[in-house]
Amino acid sequence: MKNFTLYMPNMGNVLLTKDVGVIPFIMQKYHGYKSEILCYSINDELYDNKIYLDNLEVNLIKNEEDVLQKLKNTQVLMMIGLYDYNIQMINTYKSVNPLGKIYLKLDANVYWMSNLNKSMNEGLLNALRRCDLITVESRRLEHLLNSIWNLNIQFIPNGYYNFINDEIINYEDKTNTIMFAGRVGSPDKNNQLLLEAFKNIEDKIKDWNIELVGGIEDNFLIYLKNYFTGNPHLRERIKLTGKLEKNQLKERFKEAKIFCLTSASEACANVFSESVSNGCYLISTDVDGAIDIIDYGRYGRIFPINNRTKLEEALLDSCFNEDLLKSNCINSQIYSQENLSWIKICENLNRLFKI
Repeated sequence: MKNFTLYMPNMGNVLLTKDVGVIPFIMQKYHGYKSEILCYSINDELYDNKIYLDNLEVNLIKNEEDVLQKLKNTQVLMMIGLYDYNIQMINTYKSVNPLGKIYLKLDANVYWMSNLNKSMNEGLLNALRRCDLITVESRRLEHLLNSIWNLNIQFIPNGYYNFINDEIINYEDKTNTIMFAGRVGSPDKNNQLLLEAFKNIEDKIKDWNIELVGGIEDNFLIYLKNYFTGNPHLRERIKLTGKLEKNQLKERFKEAKIFCLTSASEACANVFSESVSNGCYLISTDVDGAIDIIDYGRYGRIFPINNRTKLEEALLDSCFNEDLLKSNCINSQIYSQENLSWIKICENLNRLFKI
């Protein structure tokens, strides 16, 4: 049996149902690999491993000899991100297993890569050349990096995997809800932009509400208190749901017509594919990966970062366009099943490994 190993020095439960855990899981479940995650530390109890990943093997590194033995016996070594520890691991792996395959998933955004390019050197480029497959999550970055680094980096989006069920969602089951899911109030998510935009247009879309799903950052509680003090009539129209389990989150996606992300920076957020695959119309800032997920405007709309006026326009246009939202509900699900399913993405990855 072929071995597939993800090297992730610091592992945590929250990563298991994202690309970090899902790719090794699918490689084992659907593509004949024996997968494991190799790490130096585990930050918390990996309770999602038993619930969702069939107890995928997660091993703590004991010593250097233990690492080398595992590297010798794995046919595919996957790493995420262009970090010093991954560059070191690339060179170590190829020195002990020259015929093995290295898959480097960059998990990058254009700002990070632009800054990295300023310090790019021949040693780093040589390490990248030793990788058998390098992928990035946006076509914009794919073209940029290939042009400046002269490497064969390939576009592979962050997909979705239905841990609960994969049944088609009917538009009739949806409500007039604009949804966000993630770390509510985290500075990089810029959730206040959505709330400020909603405040300005709420009288025009009186039958629409907002739902923010996820744990709330402490500093954002102060903002919310001031927001509702100034706009007490909106308390009933902005729902703060809190963190949910997968089955509960699935229900929230199922009921929302629009998903709105206002981040200043992302590296193809996992929630992009998750929302579109559940029939939501995606309205997002022009962050990396967003335009690819909505297939260049077919299943969503992009607006400039921090531009509240353009966000208001996008929300009004979408909320008033029932035909758009209804057709999107079905068509985005069909598109996602064909192009964004982690099962199909991993099938493509397996072909690219050429084992």
